[in-house]
Amino acid sequence: MQNQDTSILIIGAGLGGLALAQGLVNAGFNVTVFEKDQSATSRTQGYRISIRSLGIAALTALLTPDKVNRLSAAKVADVGDGFTCANENMEPLFSVPLGQDAAIQFLRSELRNLLLEDIKVAWNKQLVTFEEQDDHVVAHFEDGSSVGGDFLIGCDGGASMVRKLLPSVYKSGLGSVPNIIDINRVALGGEIDRTPEWDTLLPLNTKGLVRYVGPNSHDLGVCFSERADRSPTVFWALTGQIEDRNAPWYQFDQGLAFCKPLLDHCKQIMSNESWHENLKKLVYSTPAESMMVPWLFRTTQFPDSNQFPMVPSGRVTLLGDSAHAMVPDRGLGGNNALEDARLLTSLLVCSPKPIDWQKLTAEYEEQMFARAKKAVEDSYAAAEYFRNLRSAKK
Repeated sequence: MQNQDTSILIIGAGLGGLALAQGLVNAGFNVTVFEKDQSATSRTQGYRISIRSLGIAALTALLTPDKVNRLSAAKVADVGDGFTCANENMEPLFSVPLGQDAAIQFLRSELRNLLLEDIKVAWNKQLVTFEEQDDHVVAHFEDGSSVGGDFLIGCDGGASMVRKLLPSVYKSGLGSVPNIIDINRVALGGEIDRTPEWDTLLPLNTKGLVRYVGPNSHDLGVCFSERADRSPTVFWALTGQIEDRNAPWYQFDQGLAFCKPLLDHCKQIMSNESWHENLKKLVYSTPAESMMVPWLFRTTQFPDSNQFPMVPSGRVTLLGDSAHAMVPDRGLGGNNALEDARLLTSLLVCSPKPIDWQKLTAEYEEQMFARAKKAVEDSYAAAEYFRNLRSAKK
């Protein structure tokens, strides 16, 4: 009953925020998630996500036994769990042994649907600011509404509004706030139906994800996946440096008028470079309407000082990409977000009542940032490895 008296505001209904909500609701806390999207289906959520032992252990701790048992229903079928690096001619360079910590591939939409169950989500709620009043924090939204609570957690991604607002809300006494930076690299992706022909044309992909390292800073990541309706697909993502942010394709809209120039841009890259004909066919065969919004790569700069909690009262903190965005080269971002959720839930559950917010948040942030800093560094080191690999091919 004491937990029910504690009101927690979660900004952002991504996987990290929803996993946190699951853990806190199961512990009896009064939780509301606020999401700027109009509904759970108003925006595509990507395709699959790789979750390793860290993320699986976190989900097991956060979810009810019934939901843990149902996780298997969200797995992607017949896609392989391996990783292969190859060149643009589809010649393998190396493969990573699966080992004991092989990633399990989950369909993002199905995993998110599971995490949405039994959670109170307020949709179409764009945060504009927040403030502290006496012994609580108040979130203000674009529609003019305001909601108060004991604790506010920014789970709103690499472009986190919560993180951006911290310096203006707490003009003095602000601690070690991470700096999320754009590294000027983007992924442009699409997907097509997976047919038996593609198993023949892309033999390396039958064992899992393949990263084809190409010329001129371009890579092509290809994996077999599934749609939300479980129809099999081949998903691809062409990554490269951003050379012109005013180009016709550089927009963030999912309308068909945007998708066609985006696909045309990808076709032009493949046509102008020495890619294998099967990889060119993959991109050329993609329908324009299946193109995804460009995915900007970000990383995190951590302050030299370790002053925690970030805010004097400890009533506001960050989780997942809001706190430690990382490049996707090691697949560590989602796993660390889930572990953030497990850690924060555990600390809240075990904290004596009334909660000392400053002490609790300082402990959470110290542990979370120490772990995340290493994950960010490992991810960036992997990105540098592939950059050097591309340079060595020139």
